[in-house]
Amino acid sequence: MDRFYRGFVAGISGGILMTIWDLISFHLLDFTEHRYLDWCAVMLLGDRPSTIIEAVYALFTHLVWAGFLGIIFAFIVKGIGEQGLLAKGVIIGFIIGFLLYTIPKLFQTGPLYATPIESVISNHLGAVIWGLTTAYVLHLLNKKYEETGEI
Repeated sequence: MDRFYRGFVAGISGGILMTIWDLISFHLLDFTEHRYLDWCAVMLLGDRPSTIIEAVYALFTHLVWAGFLGIIFAFIVKGIGEQGLLAKGVIIGFIIGFLLYTIPKLFQTGPLYATPIESVISNHLGAVIWGLTTAYVLHLLNKKYEETGEI
C-alpha cells in the first residue's frame, strides 16, 4: 500500500469517526443544524437530501472526500515530517474545516450560507476529530509499512 492509499484509508477512517460525532451532535444532542451529509447534498444537489438515496449518496461522497483529504494530509506529512503528528492533524483538520466553510460563503450557497455558531463549533470539532484520527491511522499504517514493506 503506497502513501496515496495509506492516506486514503486514514482519511476515510477519520471521516467515519467525524461522521459518528456529527450524527450524535445532530440527532442526540440537537446541537448542530448542518450535518456533513447536508453539506455534500447541497454541493451536489443544490439542497439538503430529501430521500434516503440522496442522504446515503451524500454520506458516501463525504467519506470519499474525507479520504481524498487524507491523501493530501499524507503527502503534506511526508514533506514536513511526522514529529508531533497528532498536533499537526489537529491543526490541519481545523484549517481544512475553516477553508471548507468559506465555500458556501463565497458562492452564497442558500441552505449553508447562514450558519449558526453551534453548527460551526460542532463541524470544527468534527474536523479536529478527523485530523486526530487521520494522523493516528496514518502513523499506524506508515509504521507497519516501514516494518514489513507491505500492509
